[in-house]
Amino acid sequence: MKIRLNIEVLNSDVSGKKLEVSEGTTYEKVLEILDINQETVLILKEGQAVPFDGMAVSGNLTIMCIASQG
Repeated sequence: MKIRLNIEVLNSDVSGKKLEVSEGTTYEKVLEILDINQETVLILKEGQAVPFDGMAVSGNLTIMCIASQG
């Protein structure tokens, strides 16, 4: 089964993205797919922070850049 994510990346040049991943994929793997360093972001699902090792759930996902990338 596939998980569908609508991803918004705040404080970044990256706009909204849609991503489909396999069930059981972690948020850490989602960041890897998007080529985003996990040490520079917070991941929010429904406005609540989620752990990088948590399993991705279909729906809207916000990735907030919290460190300078330049």
